Amino acid sequence: MNTLKHMRHIVGKIIFPTSIKGKLTNVLLLSSLVPLLLIGMISYMSMHSILEKKITSGIHSNLKQVRISLESVLSNLNYASQQLAFDGRVGKNIYKYLSNEHPYDRKVLAGEIETEMNLLTSTNPNIGLMFYYFTGANQILFPNLQVKEGFNPDALPKFTKLHGLTYYGPHQTYNAQFNRTVMSLTRKIDVPDLDQLYIYMETDNRLVDMIFNKLQYGMSVSHLIIDTDNRVAYSEDLDSFPIGSEIVLPDEHENRLRVGGNYIFDESSNQGWRVAAVIPLESYKREILNWFLLFVLVAIVSLGISLAFAWLIRRTVTRPLTGLNREIRSMEHNQFVTELQLTGTDEFDYSLRRFHGMKTTIMELIENIKLSERNKSRLEVEKMMSQINPHFVHNTLDTIRWQARMNGQEDIDRMISSLNRVLHYNLGKGETVSIREELEALKDYIVLQEIRYQFHFDIRISVEPDQLESRIPRFMLQPLVENALYHGIRDDGFIRVDISLVEEEQIRIVVSDDGVGMTPEEQEQLLDENCQDRKRRGLGIGIPYVVRTLKYQYGDDASIHIRSKRDEGTSIIVTLPLNVTGEGYGHARINRGG
Repeated sequence: MNTLKHMRHIVGKIIFPTSIKGKLTNVLLLSSLVPLLLIGMISYMSMHSILEKKITSGIHSNLKQVRISLESVLSNLNYASQQLAFDGRVGKNIYKYLSNEHPYDRKVLAGEIETEMNLLTSTNPNIGLMFYYFTGANQILFPNLQVKEGFNPDALPKFTKLHGLTYYGPHQTYNAQFNRTVMSLTRKIDVPDLDQLYIYMETDNRLVDMIFNKLQYGMSVSHLIIDTDNRVAYSEDLDSFPIGSEIVLPDEHENRLRVGGNYIFDESSNQGWRVAAVIPLESYKREILNWFLLFVLVAIVSLGISLAFAWLIRRTVTRPLTGLNREIRSMEHNQFVTELQLTGTDEFDYSLRRFHGMKTTIMELIENIKLSERNKSRLEVEKMMSQINPHFVHNTLDTIRWQARMNGQEDIDRMISSLNRVLHYNLGKGETVSIREELEALKDYIVLQEIRYQFHFDIRISVEPDQLESRIPRFMLQPLVENALYHGIRDDGFIRVDISLVEEEQIRIVVSDDGVGMTPEEQEQLLDENCQDRKRRGLGIGIPYVVRTLKYQYGDDASIHIRSKRDEGTSIIVTLPLNVTGEGYGHARINRGG
């Protein structure tokens, strides 16, 4: 709430300044901004409409040309296939060839058919592979070019069927000499007693690439061909528009349709199929954006000139305020002892002397606030630790332990004894303990976990003997090891605790595991004191307790951060001063990640 009020105060000061400097700056900025905004609004409203109409018109014009080219291709295929049909010249020879059993006559007819088909190919440069075939028999007759194996017209993308002709959208050619995209058709030959005879004909190998030329749009574009059932028969963007997917296209009253981050424009053919252009929004808006950026550049230059004049006028009027502002800034940076620099102006010098007198009072207030914050942190830690009634817990555990010992239940006796020592240690008095005491408590905690999970944890502890009497905060190691147990260790893994002396008289505690690792989000959540989603385990305190303790006892002199990679393990590193009594102030550095 205080932060929100502070932000509102800052915004109010910017919009309605009370200083001469701010008022002069705002007046000069408004004198430049108002004309620029008015001109910009009028220009944007007019230019946006003009540019958008220009872009849309160009897209529809190019798309119409694609549609006309496709219709021309299909018409050419239809015309060429008619010459191979039964009522055409070649079709009649096919009938004679298939119905004649004399070898010589069949050879002559075959030569004539091949000649006619070669002539048809040479006179129609947009025609590629063509041949006759019988459905079901896998028999191909008179191909003008070499055919790939596995010919199957049923696997081709069908997008329209008219008058016994089936048109197929762009697909890989069956010409064995090339590997390009073509369009094709199949036509049934109505020959008596030969109802399984069909014609297969493809376009030229380069024709489809020429039709779907993206350079003519001047922007990123993907083409679609939609069949009469509004399903995609051909797509240049298979991830967003896979073959066979149903698509809703704009109706006759719309010139485009927005789908996700794309605009879709379409053109309908007189045969019922459609060709569509899919254009990303950023490409569509690029020309408008370029114009807008140019206008913004002009506006920035104009504002820069206005600011230069504002600075000159402000400096002339408000220069005596510099000394007072310098004193204020020095106080913001905690520089309470500074040399008083008078401005030579009586009014400002009087204010500077009064301000200097205020510094002592402010310093006392700040020290009181720091003391209050330290007491508040201490109360939070004590409140957290006092959530368990120590006397009740110890007495109850002692009763259970003696009951188990009398009944000869040694495992329970051992477990209760370890638990009692852990609780007695964790809830004990004193803010710091020796590393030796902390390690002894950690061993009891490990015993409890081994009994609980019924297998031995491989925990490796490394510490120099001369460091065992160094003081660290109570209950520091157990939450770090507990985190490794619950979040990191594998069945065959290990936990390593390294305690060492580093430069500048500091102790570094590193708790590592070779487990599953943590994501940056999980690291952020783990170090967040106020996170409500974290599962409570053990005593329900864990890493937040460590963070709070470091803040309270060491302030900026201590730090905690996490290094982790998925499937490689996690390391939590705590660095704190050597041989301190635990009294401190400020905030510890918390680094999430690494």
